[in-house]
Amino acid sequence: MYILFLFTLASGNGFGREDPVIAESDNKFVKKLRRKEPRPKFFIMEYTFLKDVGVRATSEELGESSSNIRINERYGLKLRVPIHLKSNYTLLGGFNLKKELFDFEDVQGIESNYYNDLDRRFLSSVGVSLFFKKDISEKKLIYAFWNGSLNSDNISFSEIIDQLKTTIVFIFVKNVSPVTQIGYGGAFGYIFGGPSVFPVFIYNQTFSEKLNVEMMLPKSAKLRYTFSQKMYLMLTTEVNGASYFLKEITLEGLDRVTFQRSAFTVKTSFEREIFDWIWFGVSAGYNLPLNLYVSEPRKKRRDAIINFKADPSFIFQFSLFAVVPKSLYYKKAKDR
Repeated sequence: MYILFLFTLASGNGFGREDPVIAESDNKFVKKLRRKEPRPKFFIMEYTFLKDVGVRATSEELGESSSNIRINERYGLKLRVPIHLKSNYTLLGGFNLKKELFDFEDVQGIESNYYNDLDRRFLSSVGVSLFFKKDISEKKLIYAFWNGSLNSDNISFSEIIDQLKTTIVFIFVKNVSPVTQIGYGGAFGYIFGGPSVFPVFIYNQTFSEKLNVEMMLPKSAKLRYTFSQKMYLMLTTEVNGASYFLKEITLEGLDRVTFQRSAFTVKTSFEREIFDWIWFGVSAGYNLPLNLYVSEPRKKRRDAIINFKADPSFIFQFSLFAVVPKSLYYKKAKDR
């Protein structure tokens, strides 16, 4: 989600700022396209769940086992606020709170209390973010993003290093035309479960008043169809992940372990305005697990203590969110 917010910045208009390429364009068609883009979200509440996921585990220390995830629930709350808005650079801040739990059933073949300890236990994440955009010329920009969060089943200031998870993204972007953007950069984060460094490539293209595509590879790709300024339909592919330091759950001979997951998701989303700045969204899709394992802190899957293989499953999401009000977002638009 954090990296996806860069799409809002990359589209050019954040919290009422008009993109210079658009503002200086005499092309009314281009201006019309801008008016139909989704307004930035600044407050989001969401609920995501997966049901009936078969799981098989292998471990040299604990042997083999199988179970079923009756439901995996994820709750999220996000807030984005402008800190500094100038003609040539923008700085935004963010706060995020996430809760996640697994409900296991039909555990078989394991001589450990691991499943029982994790069952119905909330895994939490509390973090802050900074988003930075800087114009370096008329058509070239740089974007930077940082997020720091404490992730654990019992968040506290003890053992803070093991709980701390950091994401860093730096991207150079060029406006090839008012309807085309390309960019490249690098990122460090936990979208694949464990810590990883990877290149980032951006391609944004508006094909018509109704259709556009936004890509930030390898993280995500989104195809959006615009019914109106009040209603959007999207097809999205995304890789997402999380890592939690477990304090209350221990394995024999180990006092410090982390639980890490990642998945590839394909989903269809529908967003609709309720009233000006209040919107709701619903999503349904298919979730393909990539990594699911327990390891010592900052270790990758090849060093896992327990490796899980989870079955693909359907995923559903409901959200209620607030966007920048029309009066603020369009305050510099004179020809709509």
